[in-house]
Amino acid sequence: MAFSIQNTLKSASRYAATHPKTLGQIARYALSRRIAIPLDALRWLVTQLPTGGTAPSDVTVQALSPALGLGASVDLMGTGLRVDGAVHIDHIHAAPGELTVTLRMKNLKANVTNNPDGNLAKLLKSGVLNLGKPASMLNFIPKKPPLIVDAKDDTFVLDLMKLPAVAANPTILKVLDTLTPVLSVEEVRAENDLLLIGLKAKPGGIRESFAALRR
Repeated sequence: MAFSIQNTLKSASRYAATHPKTLGQIARYALSRRIAIPLDALRWLVTQLPTGGTAPSDVTVQALSPALGLGASVDLMGTGLRVDGAVHIDHIHAAPGELTVTLRMKNLKANVTNNPDGNLAKLLKSGVLNLGKPASMLNFIPKKPPLIVDAKDDTFVLDLMKLPAVAANPTILKVLDTLTPVLSVEEVRAENDLLLIGLKAKPGGIRESFAALRR
């Protein structure tokens, strides 16, 4: 996925001009060491994702405080599904060269939109696929996505460094090298159409951070 820096800056400028109240909220949250990301930014990112084929479509993003509400239309095993759920981000581990996310998927709903007589539709109807334990659905996927390093019941651990677009991005790597020695993620929650990331200072890592900044 490639982004145009020029187009991204233009979009950010337009958003700032039309949402002055949101910018005020972001500034207030910053005073309490919380990064506030407008969910509109995540919605914009969704529009930049590849489309067609088996890619999700009609993706929705909303705040279901404290969870992040996500929904999408997908095609799986020849059956069309509308999937919606609440994602609770329990933990983010960030360190130089490391970025993992632990999340729970709650209130998962899957409605069949086509091929109601297909195998997947039958599995859902019979209850073999337990939506209360979405990790079990990975057993029906031919190849588990490499970024999912652990999954049990409703909990997933994602290693974002397994994504080439992340692991090979020099900006992301530089941020991890310079900021993670002095800052850790304490909390992630959705609230007021914002994704809030609470940070905790780690003064003991200042020397490591400056060393990474000079490299």
